[in-house]
Amino acid sequence: MESQFTSPFWHYYIVAIVVGSIIWIVWLLLSQNVVKVKKGEDVKTMGHSWDGIEEYNNPLPRWWFYMFIMTILFGIGYLVFYPGLGDFKGIGFNGKTWSSVSQYQDEMKKAEAETGALYAKYSGMSVTEAAQNVEAMTMGKNLFDTYCIQCHGSDAQGSRGFPNLTDTDWLYGGTPEHIQETITKGRLGVMAAWGPVLGEERVRDAAHFVMSLSGREHNEERAIRGKEIFAANCAVCHGADGSGNQGMAPNLTDDVWLWNGSEKGIIETITGGRHNQMPAWEGFLTKEKIHLLTAYVWGKSHPEGKALPTDTKNAVRGVAPAEEQAAKAEPVAEPAPVAASPAEAVSASPAVEAAVSEPAVEDKAPVAADKASVVNENGVVKFYFATAKSDVAPEADKVAAEIVKAAKAGKKLVISGFTDSTGNAESNAKLSKKRAEAVQAFLKKQGVKAESMELRKPENSTGGKGDNAEGRRVEVKIEG
Repeated sequence: MESQFTSPFWHYYIVAIVVGSIIWIVWLLLSQNVVKVKKGEDVKTMGHSWDGIEEYNNPLPRWWFYMFIMTILFGIGYLVFYPGLGDFKGIGFNGKTWSSVSQYQDEMKKAEAETGALYAKYSGMSVTEAAQNVEAMTMGKNLFDTYCIQCHGSDAQGSRGFPNLTDTDWLYGGTPEHIQETITKGRLGVMAAWGPVLGEERVRDAAHFVMSLSGREHNEERAIRGKEIFAANCAVCHGADGSGNQGMAPNLTDDVWLWNGSEKGIIETITGGRHNQMPAWEGFLTKEKIHLLTAYVWGKSHPEGKALPTDTKNAVRGVAPAEEQAAKAEPVAEPAPVAASPAEAVSASPAVEAAVSEPAVEDKAPVAADKASVVNENGVVKFYFATAKSDVAPEADKVAAEIVKAAKAGKKLVISGFTDSTGNAESNAKLSKKRAEAVQAFLKKQGVKAESMELRKPENSTGGKGDNAEGRRVEVKIEG
């Protein structure tokens, strides 16, 4: 007999308790049925009196006695036909034993037989084909609403500790095969606790370096120290550039956070580690249902129905692998010269003419991918910054000489900061403002008066995406 216990002892332990309880109840019943009152005799009392109230020593009522006997017989009969005596499953009916599990399995088989044909209609489709089929996606949403929204939310955008399934950030890969494997087999994610190893101060340093990777406000000195800590302890899983490894460690550069991206949240993660688990749906859901769920999840994150580079490799600072390679290969075009209009030439004062008559200093070199630099394009000076930094490039005084002369001659300088379209919008806006203020402070050092400068938000502040330098620039234009 197959046992459901870790030791045969528990089988005999339960049998002994059940059988012993039945024997004790039978004895108790019979022991209380010894009093007999002969016909015509007076019923005796128990010999006690409470304020004149006495208790008669009557026998048990016959109806109650026989009902108790029937209850005992019913219990014995139940234990013969149904499980209840340890591992003994009962003799059952028609040669088949009963259990709640077998009843559930029978009901599930019956339901699957009725709905199997409906799901089989889509099992022959590929995941990408099913994701474009309206009926298949409707059924997939119904399955998702039944089994998945408790963790991932009704909009599939997740919550703290549960990933967003609608973006392009994947912990274990975003291909149909990877998604199906995740649903079928489940996932177990573990990050070690580094608090006892690093100590409080070094954990904080590492946290500030992690914040710098995604462009969040951070302490520069701590980030510099944290970079060494990261390289020694964290890079083996998260990669030297922090972009992570699918199936091993998440991307730390895209400002997408499973737990919390604040300083407090990152410190908490590094200090105590994390342990997260997604259950395996294999054995609970049929292959056809898992197929439809896979199509639904893939379709939510691939609205155009095409595979993405981030399905197999993480984006670095929001730039997908294919875009990154294209950016490296694409040359930076030199700006075409624009001649001043006759009207401008006539209206210019002698002082301004003297200020702008000298040829503009233009930096034709391509902008470094992640380094502070300054270029002058047709009178518009563009200050580029390194990722998560607000330090003006050392050569800025030479390149900005033209606009400094114009400001001293009475012209107004308009300073506008730009952001990229990825990551946390609020953090990006704060960093953009900080960079614009850094340029303003630089121009003050060059002798430009405060009243000659204006911080102005551009009509379209989004200048680039991810690691694109255009999203890390501040422009200064001459106005008036």
